[in-house]
Amino acid sequence: MVFLFVYAIFAPANMKRLLLTILITIAFTAGMTGAKRNDVDTLVMNRLFSYLEAYQYDLDGFTTNVYSKHLYQVEKRNVGLLAIPSMYSISHGERTFVSEEYSRFTFKDIDEYDNRWQVYCTTIPRNRRTMGVLFKYLTPSFYNVTIYKDHILSPFCKENSRYYQYRTVPLANHQVRLYFRPRLVKNTQLVRGKAILDERTGRLKQVEMEGEFDMIRFQTLIMMGDEGARTLLPKICQTNISFKFGGNNVTSQFEAVFDCPITLPDSVNVKGDRLLMDSIRPISLSADELLVYEDYDRKHGLLVDAEPEEEEDTTVVVTEAWVKEDEQPEPPATRHHNYLKEIGWDLIGDNLLNSGRINTERWSFKRSAWLDPQYISYSKSKGLSYKMKFRTQYRFSPNAWLNFNPYVGYNWKFREFYYRAPFSLQYNHKWDAGCDLVFGNEHRIGSSVILDEIKKEQGDLPGLEDMKLNLFDDSYIQFSHHIQPKDWLRVEAGLVYHYRTSLNKAAMRSFGKESSYYSMAPALSLKLRPWQKAPLLTIDYERGLKLNHKYINYERWEADLSHMHQLSRTRMLNLRFGGGLYTAKDGDFFMDFANFRDNNLPGGWDDDWTGNFQLLDSRLYNESSYYLRGNASFETPLIVAFLVPYVGRYVERERLYLSSLSIDHTRLYSELGYGFSCRYFSLGLFTSFFNYQYQGFGSKFTFELFRRW
Repeated sequence: MVFLFVYAIFAPANMKRLLLTILITIAFTAGMTGAKRNDVDTLVMNRLFSYLEAYQYDLDGFTTNVYSKHLYQVEKRNVGLLAIPSMYSISHGERTFVSEEYSRFTFKDIDEYDNRWQVYCTTIPRNRRTMGVLFKYLTPSFYNVTIYKDHILSPFCKENSRYYQYRTVPLANHQVRLYFRPRLVKNTQLVRGKAILDERTGRLKQVEMEGEFDMIRFQTLIMMGDEGARTLLPKICQTNISFKFGGNNVTSQFEAVFDCPITLPDSVNVKGDRLLMDSIRPISLSADELLVYEDYDRKHGLLVDAEPEEEEDTTVVVTEAWVKEDEQPEPPATRHHNYLKEIGWDLIGDNLLNSGRINTERWSFKRSAWLDPQYISYSKSKGLSYKMKFRTQYRFSPNAWLNFNPYVGYNWKFREFYYRAPFSLQYNHKWDAGCDLVFGNEHRIGSSVILDEIKKEQGDLPGLEDMKLNLFDDSYIQFSHHIQPKDWLRVEAGLVYHYRTSLNKAAMRSFGKESSYYSMAPALSLKLRPWQKAPLLTIDYERGLKLNHKYINYERWEADLSHMHQLSRTRMLNLRFGGGLYTAKDGDFFMDFANFRDNNLPGGWDDDWTGNFQLLDSRLYNESSYYLRGNASFETPLIVAFLVPYVGRYVERERLYLSSLSIDHTRLYSELGYGFSCRYFSLGLFTSFFNYQYQGFGSKFTFELFRRW
């Protein structure tokens, strides 16, 4: 092009006119092509972006019956498939499975609904489910900020239009085809595809799109509902899934049908009743799905060929006899059980690598997997730690229940086992009234004041610093009663008991110091939120009781103000400000605050990354009679990292941190940080300052692998 332009300047007159004509034609054609490529019907797009406003309130209380069927095919697998949540059941044996579900969806909002499972049939061993993450793909919320719960930014939401490039093409019958793709680079939070709109209303009629999230590649075709609130939801959803990880390759094709005509009673909750599923299935099974069922029935002795009578026409009659989960069929005489495999692998192996859950009418139990990478975390100050969570609930009535939700963990840096065991009895749900009893030891406490006293009395003895004289294990019991008499006020009152023991009792006694300290204190806590979206103000008060010389007398006040402000495009601004002080104290050790303390079992990305100091020396938490702190973080799906080649496409969330602290005997302490999360892990990078002078650098790391699974 440049060569033609230069040649046209110096060419003879006739040739110059010809070349200039060619250049003008090329430029005009390119301009038209570019204009056509970027041509967008602004009026139609505005109607699309505002369509949700007309029907979003009609969804409150809307119910629909949904049927879905899945065909799973294990293309490749190895031993690594055992460790993937919910994949243990298909990690051995057959390679093709079918599942069918019939359920009722009750909506509160476009992205908030309750799914009641009613009938479930499958060829997966023991009527189990696999790849539960796929069920999120049944109900895409195209008009919402995110299509699937908290991920995939919707191209049909105006807030996300800055991330997408659009092109519209008019069709017949007042329809418009809309093409959409990521504006800058590919990212797992963005999709590409095309849709058909009604140009008069902006209503979506059909959507085809493809994308990738959490190691799942998907291609989906959705036909939307026809009228009213149904236009916000799918009518038919067909999706192809591909999952590849560690040499394993699993594909799935599933289809969901909404607005099924048959409504089952609420009491129906059946597994394995194929006859019932045959009577309510709104669409036919494919030939491949029928073949999987037939093969399964034959191998399990459920497919029987009837003997024809001699005088009648010989016709093979095939009947199916499906038994429920608790009525196991009699196996054929030639079939042998491998009890070692069934007990050793199917029970022990499955429970070791996957989370467990039991639900009955009255009680429920859930635990995390015994080996779950998402509960492994690492930081410079805390080292490597691991924990497990359990959740148990017994319901006395819809208004009263008992919860027991303990967690246990181990920290390799401190070589300590930690636990927290809270019991909660709720007896009035309307007033949020109940009692709490908590046992725990997850907070190791430090006090260099005792070590300083020993140095003053004994001198600077060799090896004194290595004797851990400043560290104490802190076991506690807390009983409280809580009630919320008003929407804006919650009151908690109770009693707190602490038993602190030195890590080196013999050395403490040899220096004439107490090796154990106790405290018992009445406690009062008020939580105030003047209006629904207002910041939460918490005021805490404790007064220690001087029962004998080993009990610490103290009086402590604390106030904490926290606020999570939801911004557009799923961005979040987290703010926290607080302070505390001791107005009375026996000695200067064990300054133990409720809202400013060192946690030896830190949580993950969403648990405690905001509102905590990542690089602060653990001894500084317990040596000041007062503290003033401020923490702020800004979270968004995409800031800068998504622009980095190759790596950026997998970035899901990014965060910026700013924290400051003022305490006794030290300068102003501050931390700056940046963090991001992807499908594999969350990583935070932090740097600390004293009076704006650089102090140190550190990081925090947690696994995110299969967290949503």
